[in-house]
Amino acid sequence: MKDDKPILLVDNSNTRTKCALATAGGELCGQMRYLSTARITPESVREALEGWEFGQVVLCSVTPTAAAVLRGVFAEYPLHCISHADCPQLLRLYQNPACVGADRLANAAAVVLHYPLPALAVDLGTACTFDVVAQQDGLCTLLGGAIAPGLRSLADAPARNTQLLPQLADAELSVRVSSPVARNTLEALKAGVVVGYEEMVRGLVRRVRAEAGKDACCVLTGGDALWGGEPPEWADYVDRELTMKGMLALFLGKIR
Repeated sequence: MKDDKPILLVDNSNTRTKCALATAGGELCGQMRYLSTARITPESVREALEGWEFGQVVLCSVTPTAAAVLRGVFAEYPLHCISHADCPQLLRLYQNPACVGADRLANAAAVVLHYPLPALAVDLGTACTFDVVAQQDGLCTLLGGAIAPGLRSLADAPARNTQLLPQLADAELSVRVSSPVARNTLEALKAGVVVGYEEMVRGLVRRVRAEAGKDACCVLTGGDALWGGEPPEWADYVDRELTMKGMLALFLGKIR
């Protein structure tokens, strides 16, 4: 049951869990609070939300273990979990709609409401997701997309799967690399990961656009949306609140 109290939006992703308030009328209130997903406990959630008042909760989760903790914390509130059941029309081409991640559903819903179609939503996080939304037969439709490793997932792989290659620190990933030709092991690893990541994302955007239409607008979101300090040349829009906007739209029934 929906009421007039503020809505708490909880975007529970692989690395960070983001929380925001929205009005019952569907407007984000602006402030965002963050938790480490790996460290989620009932106590850490309550501490992060201290001082906030809300009457209902919308949860978008891709981490079942943390989601179970969050559901327990919010057991006293009306709780809506984003799922394929919120948007059957949007998912009408999918063979198994239940397998589409809740974050991808929210991104697609936000693109439908806020950007010209066809559009490509690119979410750069622990995983990189690429989702194409277009009008087909008069209906807004998620045509499909791709999933690739995120920057830190790529950076972790060499140290995890070899015995001699070092682990790259976050600080070493935060600056773009000017040349892929390095003269020591650490710089060579950094060049391979950072340049490889850039080329992977750029190449996927180019190939997805080739199928969706070269004029498809590209909307960038996620924790690494402004990695390196400025948006890449292939992004038409950067929207750090894209997932939250989509969660709200799905909860309020604005997208089917």
